[in-house]
Amino acid sequence: MIVVAFLAILTLLALFAGPFIRKHNIKIYIVAVIISGIAFVLKDKTIALPFVQGFLGLSFFYIVMITGALPKKHKLRIKFMGLRREYSIIGFIVISPHALKYILQFLDGTRSIEWFGLISFVIMIPLFITSFQVIRKKMKVSSWKLLQSLAYIVYILLFIHLILNYSKAINLVLYLILFITYFVLKIYYEVHKYMIKRKKAVLKTT
Repeated sequence: MIVVAFLAILTLLALFAGPFIRKHNIKIYIVAVIISGIAFVLKDKTIALPFVQGFLGLSFFYIVMITGALPKKHKLRIKFMGLRREYSIIGFIVISPHALKYILQFLDGTRSIEWFGLISFVIMIPLFITSFQVIRKKMKVSSWKLLQSLAYIVYILLFIHLILNYSKAINLVLYLILFITYFVLKIYYEVHKYMIKRKKAVLKTT
């Protein structure tokens, strides 16, 4: 349930601290790297659990996900869209201790590999790199958008990963609520967008 608290905090930050986060994004990335590194070193301590268990990273990624499913004029979409790049970058940074911990455990033979989580993390790497403006500017818009569309595969893999590896029943319920809400909103958004385009195309031919 800690994810709910993180989602509330991230939403409040998007509503009231967006300009500050964008202005100081590089500094915030550096702080996120340092804190994530410390969390990985202290991975067996309770204080590191939000990082090592992936709860904080999931919260950042969910905000990035739900942004693309909200109506275009919705206040939250507008606020979230202003921080979507920053949240996706920070999300990858803070979820890395979670991925690295289990990768190392697989390599030393103490646990089996979790393929859905591993594949989603690997796909995140190019998405993370190309989220930086300096890299994005060197790419064609069409190529960048095509690459970023891989995020939808990440979302599906994350959903499967969470459903198969929940630690408590309450977490399973929460994951189902969050992701079903996203899928319903996203489908509605895409259908609505398609109908508007179709209506405009019909009007042009009449």
